[in-house]
Amino acid sequence: MRFNKIFCILAIFIMNITILFAQENKKKCRINTNKQILDFIKKELKPFNSGSNEEGPRLSQSDLKMLEIKHYSNQLKDSREMRMDILSFSTLNKQDLEIFNKFSSKIKLVLSDCSEVVFFGDNLLGAYELPYDDMLKAFTLASKNNNEIILDFIRNQVTPKSISLYDAINILMNDFATQQNIIMELLSEEVKKVFFGENNMVATTDVAEARLLSFSLLGGEILDAKDKLLFFILPKTYKGVKSSIGTLVLDIDGNLYEIPNLNYILSVNILSGLGVNTRTLTMSEVISNSGSCRIDLAGNWMHKVNGIEIRGCPFNSISKKMLQQGGHRNSRDYKSYKAVFEEIDNINFNTNNNSESSEDQIGAPAQGQ
Repeated sequence: MRFNKIFCILAIFIMNITILFAQENKKKCRINTNKQILDFIKKELKPFNSGSNEEGPRLSQSDLKMLEIKHYSNQLKDSREMRMDILSFSTLNKQDLEIFNKFSSKIKLVLSDCSEVVFFGDNLLGAYELPYDDMLKAFTLASKNNNEIILDFIRNQVTPKSISLYDAINILMNDFATQQNIIMELLSEEVKKVFFGENNMVATTDVAEARLLSFSLLGGEILDAKDKLLFFILPKTYKGVKSSIGTLVLDIDGNLYEIPNLNYILSVNILSGLGVNTRTLTMSEVISNSGSCRIDLAGNWMHKVNGIEIRGCPFNSISKKMLQQGGHRNSRDYKSYKAVFEEIDNINFNTNNNSESSEDQIGAPAQGQ
């Protein structure tokens, strides 16, 4: 009996390992090695002679292209197909592509999800959906190598896979995830002019916002946009605000974020375009159990602790505690934003994050779930 039990446990263990191994193998795309690809394109092919107009009737560019494709594909009809991943192909420059185009009838481009794209001469056929990060990786490599085939493919034939609002916030958190010039190249001139001014230049601090904008313009969507709310909590003035590196953002699930260098007006416009409901609270007083801040008659923030007022205010730290503790009900701003604060009252905050310890994390991203 004991032997049977041990045998059953061992059999289940082996079966689980086999399933995991099969799933891992399934994720691996079928692609040829770089050496196999290079050996393949070393084949000698007869060059295509487009002929002159004196040799026959004038042919259109499309007719010439079709003749060229047939010319090379006929010579390769007995060759086996090659599969090349998109990142490797993105590293090819203009001169490399002229060589590869002759062999394109037997080359398939493999995307990050293992989709296989066929060539028609120097064009890729079909429309596809890929994770946005994978699109940017290929676009970045193609931009460095001036690979117009991949640049046009990403701009016109690939749509980003849908993301969650949490993923969208993470995009806004990092201005250094994508190079400034890459985002500029991805956006059209009209879009850059509308969103970034007459000089069409994306500021270094706005790269994250431009990244989310390009996600939207390429057809990306936020899956849970209709079910979510985002609250932007801002000081009415920044005179005296200290120990803060970003804009405080609260989501409907009770997660608080401190987003560095956020262009909140641009972010609100982009998120609204993606279907996310946003609210903006411009505060003149924030109150928590351990202290409060308010703007004095001179327009400066003053911090009151144990009855003593000092100049300046750790605005984000006090605001986090205020929202978690319900202190906003005592703020002089409550009447002005009553409807918005009533929405916040329905939020269940993450109680695992002790609000009293947030003073130790001043200037850091808020600890959301």
